[in-house]
Amino acid sequence: MTTKTKMQKRSINKNSNLNDINDDDKTSKKVTTHTTSTKRKLYTWHEIPEWQKDNEYIHGGYVRETNSFTECINSLFYIHNETVNIYSHLIPGLISLGLVTIDKYCVPKFNTTTMTDYLFIDLFFLGAFACLTMSSTFHCLKSHSPSVAKFGNKLDYLGIVVLISTSMVSILYYGFYDNSFMFYLFSGITLMFGTACAVVSLDEKFREREWRPYRAAMFVLFGLSAFLPIGAGLMYYGSDETWTRVQLKWIILEGIFYIFGAFLYGGRLPEKYRPGKYDIWGHSHQIFHILVVVAALCHLTGLIESYRYVHTYMIPLMMEA
Repeated sequence: MTTKTKMQKRSINKNSNLNDINDDDKTSKKVTTHTTSTKRKLYTWHEIPEWQKDNEYIHGGYVRETNSFTECINSLFYIHNETVNIYSHLIPGLISLGLVTIDKYCVPKFNTTTMTDYLFIDLFFLGAFACLTMSSTFHCLKSHSPSVAKFGNKLDYLGIVVLISTSMVSILYYGFYDNSFMFYLFSGITLMFGTACAVVSLDEKFREREWRPYRAAMFVLFGLSAFLPIGAGLMYYGSDETWTRVQLKWIILEGIFYIFGAFLYGGRLPEKYRPGKYDIWGHSHQIFHILVVVAALCHLTGLIESYRYVHTYMIPLMMEA
């Protein structure tokens, strides 16, 4: 074999080895790209940071800390253990806002109906919109980071305060339609307690451990303040009239749904007895969310019936007097 032939053979072998190396690099890049594109979306209780751990009976379906608002928004498009919490409040919240724009078509209209009627009914719709959308936003963004989750939790509590306040003021308007003093008095008390609860929800000082009993007591007092106008109505109008004016059957049913939902949520039921079974569907927080919406529907029914009673009975009676 000549020297020239040997050199050509060596050159061919060298080029072949370089091609093999390049092919290996391409394969490696493909594997890396494939691994990146199939990044896990859901994690277990043991794989998430300590700050994300809230319910030890929910074993999986977690969106781990993202530090990205984009990734949080993307979580709207796949199923995880917050999906029901998000959509169970987001959809009714948006519907509530939509009803404000078409109130004249979905609220019964009487000859005596005025813009003030629409104002107080819309007040409830806006309160529901604020509460439900703040709640769904919190549950969507809570996987971002500890600071975002903490701020979102504050907004979640603020939404509850807004819904309670607007619900009470709207029904008080019809309950004391012929008594402005009573309406302004109890609306003022409601707004006073609502403002206090909003402050303890948002102010960092009141969120410290030693203030927890006082914060809880404030919310309890806010809830109990609803009995003040009922008691005044019973003394001023009597039981039958009060029952009809504020549609107490619907208000009581509303309270039952709220309390039952809070009981399930506080007791971690049903997942406490079958850990891991209700990770995606049917755990206590989801049931609580749904019962909150049902309770709001009860209040809306009572509000519309009170509005109807005022315009079909009370106003004609007042005009005859």
